Amino acid sequence: MRNLWRDNRFRIIVVLAVLALFVGIQHNRAMQRGAANPFAEAVMALVAPVQSALRSTGDFLSDFGYGVVHGRRLREQNQRLQREIEALRAAQTALEEVQQENDRLRRLLQFAQSRKIRPLVARVLAIQPSAYFHTLIVNRGQVEGVRPRMVAVTDRGLVGLVYLVTRHTAHVLLITDPNASVGARIQRAESRAVGVCRGRGEDYLVLTFLSKDADVRPGDVVITSGLGGVYPAGIPIGTVEQVLEQRQAGMREARVKPFVNVMQIEEVLLTRGETPPS
Repeated sequence: MRNLWRDNRFRIIVVLAVLALFVGIQHNRAMQRGAANPFAEAVMALVAPVQSALRSTGDFLSDFGYGVVHGRRLREQNQRLQREIEALRAAQTALEEVQQENDRLRRLLQFAQSRKIRPLVARVLAIQPSAYFHTLIVNRGQVEGVRPRMVAVTDRGLVGLVYLVTRHTAHVLLITDPNASVGARIQRAESRAVGVCRGRGEDYLVLTFLSKDADVRPGDVVITSGLGGVYPAGIPIGTVEQVLEQRQAGMREARVKPFVNVMQIEEVLLTRGETPPS
């Protein structure tokens, strides 16, 4: 090979020089005609795939970086919006609770005004229904003027009777307590039958001591009779659900559903038993 180069070196140089001259002439002519450089086209043909791959990789990396940064911002924005939504929900819940409390207090005050009762509203602190006692504790006591034998009511009806008072709390014996009893009357004008409502430790009362011919029917409204001087007359107690015959005693009884659900009480109105009805 060396001998070939050494022996033909002059000829090879001459051929390469001629080729270079020819290429230069062709290049000049092409440039004058505005045609593309054939060598440039060849180089571009070789480089194009690599350039395309590099461009695709660059676009991918750019999109990936944008997605990472933008995705992080979206997550942070979503978390912030979620916190704002939760805060708004909490505020709405608090507002609804205040609205409900205002509605209950307004009804209590209207009830007090309609019966000429001096309003003393107490908030329920605890409800204690057990097998032996059904009581609740309120946040008013001796300092606020609460005394034993005061009656607890809501705008729906009778709740019970205060039996124990401390400086700032009072204990109320609920009408559902087995030890509770209240003079009662059928409100219906054609009846006006009287008896005694007793607690049973359940979610209903029993209207006892009705005469055997007492006109008592399911659906009748039962109110306090005012007899005995403990409870004011006319306070709603509940509705007769069922009338029972007591043949041996020659009397009748009725099962009464109280108007007030003691497990849902939040505020009560306290009043004296001797308060005259309207």
